[in-house]
Amino acid sequence: MRYLIAHRSLDDHKYKENSINAALDCLNKKYISGIEIDVRMTKDHKIVMYHNLLYNLNSISSLDYKRLKDVDLLENLLKQIKTNKIILLDIKSETNNYQKFVRKLLKLIKKYPLNYYLCSFNYQLIQSLKAKTDYPLGIFVTDFINKKKDYHDLSFLALSVSSYFDIAFKCKMVWTVNSPKNINKYEYIITNKAHLLL
Repeated sequence: MRYLIAHRSLDDHKYKENSINAALDCLNKKYISGIEIDVRMTKDHKIVMYHNLLYNLNSISSLDYKRLKDVDLLENLLKQIKTNKIILLDIKSETNNYQKFVRKLLKLIKKYPLNYYLCSFNYQLIQSLKAKTDYPLGIFVTDFINKKKDYHDLSFLALSVSSYFDIAFKCKMVWTVNSPKNINKYEYIITNKAHLLL
């Protein structure tokens, strides 16, 4: 079976990435098995859906939520989801001081029981989550990031499509696959264009 996960909740729609409308649109499509959402924490400890480090040349972590005019709160999405599809949260932490972020995120998602997978480029952050949660945990791996880390106790790896694929591991998600070429070798595909991979 192939699982298509909408990268940043993108697919064949008109909505902005990492937005509530984009996520709900993707989750309503039968061919999409789940969504990937980038999450960050603001200065006033709100968890928002946003990919980039900077917002108008300021880091998200240095701004209060009210200054983010076009950024959605994660909670406003979670309370609308009525499916058991995969909700892959890419935890974007700008500093090594991520403990408060992790606590706030776990408290939030506990309120809304869904099929969460938690992932990050930050290896230490994912390691810190192991003692705090039973959600499936994974790490993003590229040729330059996390390539030589210990993965044995993680649930999945998220591998760049341009990266290497010779890692023997029980569950691998591949990102970002946007062309039908050679997709048959992948089971979990994180893609901007799920509609093209059917």
